[in-house]
Amino acid sequence: MAKKQDKTEKGILDYKRVEKLLLPIAAFLHAGGLPKKDAERIFSSIYGQSIRSRSTMRVEHIEHQAQYANMITRWTRDRRFVDDRGQPRLLPLRGKDSFSVLVKIVSPRANVDKVLSTFNRYRTVRRTREGMCELMAPYFSTSTPKTVAYEPLAAFLSDASATLARMLSPARRSRRIESFWRMVDSTNLTEAAARRFTIFVRERSQLFLEEVDDWLEACGQRKIKSQNHNARRRVGLGLFSIYSNS
Repeated sequence: MAKKQDKTEKGILDYKRVEKLLLPIAAFLHAGGLPKKDAERIFSSIYGQSIRSRSTMRVEHIEHQAQYANMITRWTRDRRFVDDRGQPRLLPLRGKDSFSVLVKIVSPRANVDKVLSTFNRYRTVRRTREGMCELMAPYFSTSTPKTVAYEPLAAFLSDASATLARMLSPARRSRRIESFWRMVDSTNLTEAAARRFTIFVRERSQLFLEEVDDWLEACGQRKIKSQNHNARRRVGLGLFSIYSNS
């Protein structure tokens, strides 16, 4: 009998979460006509390749990834942390309306120095020569040229898998809350144009997601008639960029 959890070099791996992630993918492959023995052989092969590969990015655990994104949102929108033009201010590390205050508002138990170190590694916040904390991007970057944060990737895969499961399940689709996937792309861009595209969609999507976040926050503030926790639903929108050679 398999253990429920397995401790590895990268932390605690929850088998139930793995099953929840892989089940929709397995169902999708089965629906496409892939025999079970071939699926097992292919997975075993590519799993081995991932272990041997030297080109894979180093994965780092940052624990609660949502707190970092929420801190950036607070920094860019809370009146205590923006200037008269509504732009994120340079924040002192400690003191009134400081970076430490910002961190503790979002996550009271967080280690301020550890949070700042993580932000710095992922080129989201830097310390100026004067010792102030400067926000470098209106979003939490989750990768560097050599490192990628594990938790944001896990959240992305989990949400993508859950969406696929909903699409494949007639019972879930019958609840009249339809999942969807929309895409626009082009195969006629140069490398330079692709870089400009990335900058363009980062800026535009950030504005759109902030508008969506405002809508969700406004709806979340309304009292829910039923106090039953089961009556609550998690909804949201995730965006990702596409880049390939074909």
